[in-house]
Amino acid sequence: MAAGGNGASLSASMRGGSEEATERILAVDGDREVVELLRERLGAELRPCDATTSPAEALGLLEGGRYALLVTGLGMPEMGGAEVVRRAKRIDPFLAILAAATPATLPEALQVMHHGADGCILEPFNVTEIESAVSSALERRRLAIENSRLQQANADLRRRKHYFEALLHSTVDAIITFDDNHVISFANNGALQMLGYDAGDAAGLAADDLFSGGADEVRYFQRLLGMGRPLQNYETELLNVHGERIPVSMSVSRVATPDDAMPCTLIICKDITEQKRLEHELKELSAKDSLTGLYNQGAFYERLGAEIERARRQGRQLSLALLDVDRFKSYNDTHGHIEGDRVLRTVAEVIRESTRDHVDIGCRYGGDEFTVILPEADEERAKAIAERIRRAFEAHQFDALTLSVGVMAYREGHSLRSFIQFTDAVMYDAKRAGGNKVFVYDPANPALRGSQDQAPRAGTTKER
Repeated sequence: MAAGGNGASLSASMRGGSEEATERILAVDGDREVVELLRERLGAELRPCDATTSPAEALGLLEGGRYALLVTGLGMPEMGGAEVVRRAKRIDPFLAILAAATPATLPEALQVMHHGADGCILEPFNVTEIESAVSSALERRRLAIENSRLQQANADLRRRKHYFEALLHSTVDAIITFDDNHVISFANNGALQMLGYDAGDAAGLAADDLFSGGADEVRYFQRLLGMGRPLQNYETELLNVHGERIPVSMSVSRVATPDDAMPCTLIICKDITEQKRLEHELKELSAKDSLTGLYNQGAFYERLGAEIERARRQGRQLSLALLDVDRFKSYNDTHGHIEGDRVLRTVAEVIRESTRDHVDIGCRYGGDEFTVILPEADEERAKAIAERIRRAFEAHQFDALTLSVGVMAYREGHSLRSFIQFTDAVMYDAKRAGGNKVFVYDPANPALRGSQDQAPRAGTTKER
């Protein structure tokens, strides 16, 4: 196409004024007649079209972002077609571009296509060929924009995925999902650290192997979820890789996609080991005597009741020893309460040292009286333990202070109250006999064959 004209604008007025940018075409050519022909053919037959003989004006119009397609001439004196394409693509990377060429300018048209043009149209302009080229170029533009948006959406999804994964893995709480076969499909770093598994080992682990309640507990969760009842603050125990129990507070809920294509069970667990330890310590403190560190009277009744029930249910041996410090009141009045407290603490130390760890239960019954619950101990073993306590205390030589001890083995038919009363009466028999003795309850004595809740009289024990 020959260069022509003085570069004056031949831009047509915008048709309709409301067309979308994807519907508008801009034609530029140095030849006034050619550009008018392009405007008429493109605008009349295809889409709204503006035209100009100035490449600079065309680039300025493109800056407004109102055009989807540029048809550019090649042999323009102001700016070559390849430069127009290069600048236009910089303005709008998705702009569809066609080169208007003659057979003589086909080599330049190929160069323009190398710089980003989508195709060319040849003189003489054929409406059918132009429409096909325009439609093809605009379709490529549409696909390029759609692909770019898809890539951007995928990039956004990847960023969000990484962000949410970072959130999931940053918490120390265990976050685990199970599929419908009750197999782990996801475990965050908090879960792996809590349970001691590697990521590869955790994947595919069955829920039955994770909960201390096994399959029964998993079925319980699923039944509640099936009723639309998610669990909140449910306390249970998980099993770590070594089979050790970890107390947790857990929420369980059902998670599914809108079409329920990938349903899963989500559990979020907080390790409450430290909380349980503190609760146990607090309970222990509330059950302990502040002076001696032994269990107090309230805890004594609770523990003895539990041991009596266990002895009844399982047919196990159970004995009780009740101790009293001989002449303690006189010692306390003479030496003062500080020394008296030291004596009581010594009794507690002797009890701890003379009894079986994690089996026997030493308690301060009140004042200078102490009790020792002796599970799994028959009369003979209980007597031996009581003697060991008596001798150990006597060795401390607190002036004339000694211990009087009553021992009784539990027998079917005794209530908690009668068990304590009979043992207490035996202890007082030892005290009345001069103290520093261990007396054992003798069921063969006829004097004891009365009401089980009636305290025995003196002379109903035998010294061993």
